Amino acid sequence: MRTFYLLDGLRHTADGADGIPSWFLKEAAPVYAAILADLINLSLSHSHVPEQWKIAVIKPVPKVAQPKSPVDFRPISVVPVLSRMTERERVHKYIYPSFFSPTTSVLLEDQYAFRPTGSTTAALISILQQVTDLLTTNDYVTLISLDFSKRLTLCAISLQLLYRH
Repeated sequence: MRTFYLLDGLRHTADGADGIPSWFLKEAAPVYAAILADLINLSLSHSHVPEQWKIAVIKPVPKVAQPKSPVDFRPISVVPVLSRMTERERVHKYIYPSFFSPTTSVLLEDQYAFRPTGSTTAALISILQQVTDLLTTNDYVTLISLDFSKRLTLCAISLQLLYRH
């Protein structure tokens, strides 16, 4: 892993639970890069993520200009800088190339997570377009959504054509 260049290229970002700021990691890169590279490579070779890298600090971020109640905030999970840096490097090295491989590009054409241009908004726009296209030729469309983030949640929505063109 090109640890020195990753550390040297760190931008200002929120500190994780370990309290190590990105500016310190950037400034100390010449001294600690080799040691951190060994630590990261050891972690990857043993398929073990240090417990300190898994601890997240949840910070409330306002969704509106002047929040007045708890619903006006969204939670942001902040993990340590080294954890984010390592994850970003692994995603760039292994996940992104798989999207452009001929064998998987067809299978992952509707995949939006972990893509350089993927987002929740892009996924929702794609779903809305597909449903709209289907409603032009069908009386109704059933949309089944699976959420694997915490527990399996099945949500089925039946959308009906309200008017015909």
